[in-house]
Amino acid sequence: MKAQIVKTTTLALLFSFLAFNALAEDERVFKNGNYWEVSSIEIVDGQWLNYATHLKGKWQESMEFSKSKGWISDYKILINQHPRKGEPDMYLVSIFSEMATKKQEDERYEAYMKWAKSSIAKMEEESGERVIMRHLSGNSLLREVTFR
Repeated sequence: MKAQIVKTTTLALLFSFLAFNALAEDERVFKNGNYWEVSSIEIVDGQWLNYATHLKGKWQESMEFSKSKGWISDYKILINQHPRKGEPDMYLVSIFSEMATKKQEDERYEAYMKWAKSSIAKMEEESGERVIMRHLSGNSLLREVTFR
């Protein structure tokens, strides 16, 4: 009887160990991190200084406002050192931890418009003025992952 109990206990432990290993192998390899929203920018020849001045002014102020509100955690400007034909010259990146809900989007829009002291018409006009400096060639939403 004692031998039967030892045998049963040993088998139970062995199966538990095997089941634990199977579960461990089934765990996710990555852990989700921040979102990176990336705008691809092609700068018109002769417009680098004008566009850089815009970025240093209104764009940076806008990013700092968004950061102060906790809407983004960081922002970056990345330059493509050796762009091939058709590749962007620059990438504008904003980093955030979670997507806004519809309600949050509305609240953020109202807060931003109040801060910017602007209107949709005025913002559209300003965007049109930047067309002579740059072309938005694409947008990507990336997700950072790290190993567990």
